[in-house]
Amino acid sequence: MMNKIFLPILGLFFLVGCKDVKKEEKDQHENKQPNIVFILADDLGNSDLGFTGSDLHQTPNLDKFAKESMYFDHGMSAHPTCQPSRIGIQTGKFPAHVGAVSHGDLRKVAGTGNELPKEEVTIGTALKMSGYTTAHIGKWHVGTNENSPENRGYDVDIASNQFCCPPSYFAPFRTTVHGDYRDELANIQGLEEYPDGYNLTDALSMEAVKYIKSQKGDKPFFLNLAFYAVHTPIQGKKNLVNKYKKLITPTSRHRNPTYAAMVETLDDGVGRVLKALKDSGLADNTIVVFTSDNGGAKYANITDNYPLRDGKGSSYEGGYRVPVIVKWPGVTKPNSVSHERVIGYDFYPTFLSMAHAEGDEKHNEGLDGYDITPVLRKPDSKLDQREFHFLKYLSLIHYKIPIVDRNRCVETVIKGDWKLMEFLPMPDNYKGRFELYNIKKDPAEKNNLVSLNPEKVKELKASMERWKNRIDAPRYDMEKFYGGK
Repeated sequence: MMNKIFLPILGLFFLVGCKDVKKEEKDQHENKQPNIVFILADDLGNSDLGFTGSDLHQTPNLDKFAKESMYFDHGMSAHPTCQPSRIGIQTGKFPAHVGAVSHGDLRKVAGTGNELPKEEVTIGTALKMSGYTTAHIGKWHVGTNENSPENRGYDVDIASNQFCCPPSYFAPFRTTVHGDYRDELANIQGLEEYPDGYNLTDALSMEAVKYIKSQKGDKPFFLNLAFYAVHTPIQGKKNLVNKYKKLITPTSRHRNPTYAAMVETLDDGVGRVLKALKDSGLADNTIVVFTSDNGGAKYANITDNYPLRDGKGSSYEGGYRVPVIVKWPGVTKPNSVSHERVIGYDFYPTFLSMAHAEGDEKHNEGLDGYDITPVLRKPDSKLDQREFHFLKYLSLIHYKIPIVDRNRCVETVIKGDWKLMEFLPMPDNYKGRFELYNIKKDPAEKNNLVSLNPEKVKELKASMERWKNRIDAPRYDMEKFYGGK
């Protein structure tokens, strides 16, 4: 009789003990500083991947990675253009909070490009302060000289240039086409060992593999892998271009075979990095994040962000919405989806949280990003409600009459399901206008509701003005910015 009573009790203690051990193992796993690999594509659109709806592009590695990860179907970039978006990522702040509103100098539309203010602490520096070894590979585009990666928190700097795009996607990655300072800014250093004709995206992924394999395990590492792809120039491997030419049908929305080839090569590069983590025994303690710096370039028939409107450079959803995939081993649920809006400057506080890193106390006081780890642990969790603000002014280097719609100067605020855009006056006799959308009911932004909701316009406009005052945002001045043009 005693045995019959004792055995179930023993079994109960055994089960409880197993649960405690598993909980302890999970706690230990989460408390160990993980490696972090942040993979940033350039100009990759929200629907450019197989699993996000492309009817042409083949991306088996990213499709598989998404099934192993959490996907945010309302991911956003911090800005619809490269430089300000990357400044948002590196600082954890609204780009306008730092003064980045265009590709000109800070707080301006003129100049050769934004430079990170010295007082801003990059995510590389913040993680380095907490014991990480750090590396940047690929496109930088947020500063030169004292603002180059090695001077802004990265122990290793490979193949960064200071221009919007590479001179070519095929070695030797140098150019003299501009005949001025832009050639030197565009030229890519550190890849001289690759033979003529070698693909740039392949070279960057190979450099990432080398870096991963060089890690000894004595310190956690942060790898900021910023591919130049799929930014212009649109150049693809000939065999892949020919492959996609044969796959395009009369009903295909994605119809650019060269761009499709670039997307597949990018996918191959991501797959190569993921394989290196696995082969090196690092995958179980490495967080991998994949996203893009802004929406896909719709102009010149490069890509299509359907069902979203427009693309890169535009303040419509196609300019901001990007894929966001996060794999945190032991934490994120495979094949899970969150509908929360997350944005590029959220990665800074999120990485600090993941790494159990304090960062710089003064800098952290000014962070605009949210720590999204609660959602990563539980995909149906909700972040505190917030507003998203964007200032997009036209750089003088892109100023050309007639001004195309995607280049219009726009101030945007998103609050809940509502999005207000104020298109500002410009020197081509454009008087400006407001557009208001319910982007939950109308994600394609087809129905401008300004005339039906004047109170909502007033509310969101007031919110924008309060925000600009709070962060001392650069103010739009048509005469000052463009009066001499």
